[in-house]
Amino acid sequence: MSTLGPTEEQRQAICAWLTANNVSPNSVPRDSDLSISETDGQRHIEYTEYVRDEKTGNILADGQGYARTRDVSAPCVQEPPTWLNIPEGPS
Repeated sequence: MSTLGPTEEQRQAICAWLTANNVSPNSVPRDSDLSISETDGQRHIEYTEYVRDEKTGNILADGQGYARTRDVSAPCVQEPPTWLNIPEGPS
């Protein structure tokens, strides 16, 4: 049987790493592609986050009822554990 997404151990490590980089794990879909890019010497985490209502904080849906997302980046102040194999993105 194949597993979709990260294992529980990987999920917990990803959540700890995101938190250490001031990214709320609750804002990142479980199946978000994560990568690290570098611009002008600054490393950034590239990821997808849920789009939330500014007043309520609820996740917004698109016209078909799926959660809306957007691609964002955040400074990478703590490197991920190497065993997570977070890929290097375009620089």
